[in-house]
Amino acid sequence: MTSEQRAFKGPGRLLGIDGGGSGTRVVLIVGGQVTALPDGPPMNALLTRGLTEHLRRIIAAAGPTAAGVGLPGVRMAAQACHLGQALARQAGCPVHVTGDVDAARHAAFLGAPGVVVVAGTGSAALGWDGERFARAGGHGFLLGDEGSAYWIGREAVRAALRFQEGSGGSEQIYRTVTEVTGSGLDALIAEVNAHPADRGRLAVLAPAVTAIAGHDPEAQRIVRHAAESLAALAESIRRRLGPARTGAQLPVAGVGGVFGDPALWARFVELTGAARPLAPAAVGAALLAATCTPRSPTAPCSLHLDPA
Repeated sequence: MTSEQRAFKGPGRLLGIDGGGSGTRVVLIVGGQVTALPDGPPMNALLTRGLTEHLRRIIAAAGPTAAGVGLPGVRMAAQACHLGQALARQAGCPVHVTGDVDAARHAAFLGAPGVVVVAGTGSAALGWDGERFARAGGHGFLLGDEGSAYWIGREAVRAALRFQEGSGGSEQIYRTVTEVTGSGLDALIAEVNAHPADRGRLAVLAPAVTAIAGHDPEAQRIVRHAAESLAALAESIRRRLGPARTGAQLPVAGVGGVFGDPALWARFVELTGAARPLAPAAVGAALLAATCTPRSPTAPCSLHLDPA
C-alpha cells in the first residue's frame, strides 16, 4: 500500500470541499476511494453572498460523516470556527473550515512538512515545518495576489493601455486583450471599475497571455514576473521557518491553474525546486476533516490559519 493509499484510509464518508474563484471542487472519500462530485459555484469567504447556504447544500447532498472545507478569504481562526459551527449545526456532522491554502498544503504533502504555493484566481502560500506554520500572500486582489491569474490579466490590460497610449506594451497584447474580453479598452475599464470584485473579468485573460508568451516579449515579461513573484512567496516562508529537521530546505509544491503553463512552471521550479502536489486540495480538505474529531458536531476544531 502506498503512502497516498494509507493517507486516504479512514472511517466513514469524508467530504472535501475546495472553494475557489473559478469554481468549487468537491470529493467524497469512502473506504480509501476518492470520488469526484459535481463542482459547486465560485466561493470566497470575503466576496460570496449566501456562502453558508451554498456549502450547506453541498454537504447535505453528499451525506458525509465529516466534512472539510477550504475557502479563500479565510484568515482568522474565529471566522473559520464560526462558519464551521454554523454548518455543523445544520448538517449534523463535524465540519472543519480552514483556508484554501491550508487544504492545499495538507494535500500537497499528505500532512508532511512543506511549503505550498497556490496560484489560481488569487495567490498565497503556506508552510509547515512540523511544529510551526507561516503564511505569505493571500492579501486579496486589491493589496496582493501577485502572480495569480487576476494579476496576469491586470498586467496584460495595463500593457494594452500603454500600447494604446504609445508608451509601451505590445500590439499583440493589445489584440489579445480586446479579442478575449470582446470589448474595447474604454468599455473594459468601465466594467472593471463598476464591478471590481468580479475578478473573472481579468483572470480570464491569463491563459491567452501565457499562450503568446513564447513569441511576444511583453507577454513573456509578465509570465516571468508572475513566476518570480510566486517563488518569492515560497522563499519568504523558507526563510522564516528555516530548514527541515533533516537540515534540507522545506520542499515546495505549486497548486492551481496558473501553474498549468509550462514556461511559468519551469521558471518556478528553477527558482524553488518545486514538485506537483501528491493530491488535489479537495482531498486535503477531506483528510483534514478526518483529523477533526470534536465531542459534538458543534465543537471547534484546531485550525492552522495564524502566521508564524
